[in-house]
Amino acid sequence: MKKLLFIVTTLFVSTMLSAQWVQGGSFGSSIHHQACAFHDLDTGLFAYGANDPGQGEGGIIITWDGLVGSGAYIWYTSPGNMEDIDVRMGSNGRPIYLAAGHEQYQRSLVLHPYLAGGNAFQFDSVLTGSGRHYRAIRMRSDIVAFAAGGDQLGNGIIDMSTDTGSTWTNIAVLPGQPVSRLHFVNDLLGFATTGGYRRLFANGVNLPDSGAIYRTVDGGMNWTQVHSDALTGFSDVAFLDALVGVATRNDGVFVRTTDGGDTWLAMNPPPVVPSVLSSITFRPDGTGFAGVYRTDGLAGTILISTDAGQTWYENFNSSGLNHSRRIYDVYFFDDSHGYAATHIRPLRTNGLITEVVEDNAAAFDLYPNPTTDAVTLTLGTVGTVDVVIVDAAGRTVRAMRTSERQSLVEVGDLQPGSYVVRVSNGATVQCRRLLRM
Repeated sequence: MKKLLFIVTTLFVSTMLSAQWVQGGSFGSSIHHQACAFHDLDTGLFAYGANDPGQGEGGIIITWDGLVGSGAYIWYTSPGNMEDIDVRMGSNGRPIYLAAGHEQYQRSLVLHPYLAGGNAFQFDSVLTGSGRHYRAIRMRSDIVAFAAGGDQLGNGIIDMSTDTGSTWTNIAVLPGQPVSRLHFVNDLLGFATTGGYRRLFANGVNLPDSGAIYRTVDGGMNWTQVHSDALTGFSDVAFLDALVGVATRNDGVFVRTTDGGDTWLAMNPPPVVPSVLSSITFRPDGTGFAGVYRTDGLAGTILISTDAGQTWYENFNSSGLNHSRRIYDVYFFDDSHGYAATHIRPLRTNGLITEVVEDNAAAFDLYPNPTTDAVTLTLGTVGTVDVVIVDAAGRTVRAMRTSERQSLVEVGDLQPGSYVVRVSNGATVQCRRLLRM
């Protein structure tokens, strides 16, 4: 057995069958699940709108079984379109959910708890102004929250609440395009994207011709533009830590920063098939997932990244299904419980997804895992493969090529940490995480 010296670190053990994205419960043929949030493994809320985002019903759906069943409608209004939802645990140990949307893009709307400390699933609504709409909402704490969207002039707006969503005050107007998503890295550092795609009647898509990324370093009180694009807008942004973040563009391109948002670089060329990158998130273990919305509506795709957002591969494709062809948002409660908000049937994971593609051509195992001194890399098939090791910041720390069925990886001299082992045969890629104890 050939010995190979690698630099490796992080966990994941995967010697069983691969977890996958599977369909969740069906809520009706006209429901567009825009976003979701969960406060425990199985209980969460989905924000939804109808086929016509300017006229149909929108509201909130609850699931108590991790989306295995069909759930229940607990709040709805017509006309209305709920675009985003977030949750925080209150000081009393009960969840606090806030959701945001609009009435025909003409009045901004927020759902907040009906009574403080009462039933977490009883809501009251507040209309915060005419000639404006919300696309995003994020809670900085169980009291302080931010809702964002656009006004009738086409500018972005960010509003703030200091009473758990009961009242709202405008704190920022961002010229050029409406805000599409908000993301807070911590209590002080946050980001907003503008110019994201917008749904139209009959499943059409409006793609703004410009967009920008904004940053706050004082908890949301002030926002400064840190990146812009004169040709396309940005749909979402997520950070792995205070330095490494990725934003999604309407033309299917990822842009990435490694300095906390000061500079951004494109990670990939536009796809051959016109597609919108609709959302991005990092799982707690650092694995990235992104939703893709094909503009022709024929299929939705979920992409995965195991190197902190540098490279992305297809993880799931809904082609051939009569549902989930439009993926709006991807959300993870923990490493094993993920959900994709889609058209008709949302998706859920049935375990911890670790593979880049659902193919065994580049399959491999690592054993023992965790380890303190060495691990055996076993290839699933005969042939030459490329093996790359990346650290938690996405840097390649070792690359090699081998055709040995088994290779011993010495890690005893390494510090404990979390890295990703990626194996490719040129056509498919698979990844594993290895924990050096």
